[in-house]
Amino acid sequence: MLACYLAQHGENSLLDAAVVVSAPLMLEPCADRLEQGLSRIYQRYLLGQLKLNATRKLLSYPGSLPLDLSQLKNLRRIRDFDDVITAKVHGFTDALDYYQRCSALPLLPQICTPLLIIHAKDDPFMTPDVIPDPAVLPANIEYQLTEHGGHVGFVGGSIKQPQMWLEQRIPTWLSLYLEYQQ
Repeated sequence: MLACYLAQHGENSLLDAAVVVSAPLMLEPCADRLEQGLSRIYQRYLLGQLKLNATRKLLSYPGSLPLDLSQLKNLRRIRDFDDVITAKVHGFTDALDYYQRCSALPLLPQICTPLLIIHAKDDPFMTPDVIPDPAVLPANIEYQLTEHGGHVGFVGGSIKQPQMWLEQRIPTWLSLYLEYQQ
C-alpha cells in the first residue's frame, strides 16, 4: 500500500522518506504462494483473522458486506476472500483485478521519495516474482534482500543474544532523512 501511494503521488508525496518491509509487491504470486506447502499455515491464520473481522462486521451491520455469514464460513483461501469481499468492497471486478491494479512492483520506477525496501528470500509469503530488478529501480530506492528473515523476522545475533536487526536498520536508514530535514 505504501509503495503504491508513493508511486501514485510521485513528487507530491507527503513523506520525506519511507520503508517497506516484507511487502507483497506482486499480490497474485503471493496469494498463490500462500496456498502451497507450509505457507498454508499462514493462510489459515490470516484468513481466520479476516473472517473473524468480517463476522463481527456482519453481526454489527447486517448486509454491510457482499455475502452472508454462511457464505463467509465457506471461504477457504485468501484469494476467495479477496474475490468476494476485498475486491467488491473496494470497487474491483474480482481478486485478479485487485491484484493487478494494486501490485506495487510495476510502479516502483514512478517513486520519487527515498525508499528502503527489505525482503527475505525465506519469507513464506514471497516468491521470486516480488524481487525487483535493480536495473529498473530509480536511484532513490534502496533494495535489500536478505537470505533469512522470514516474514518481518530479521533477527540477528545468536540464540543466546538475539538482536532485532530491523529495529536498528530502519531508524539508522531513516535518520539520514530526518537529520537532513532539520
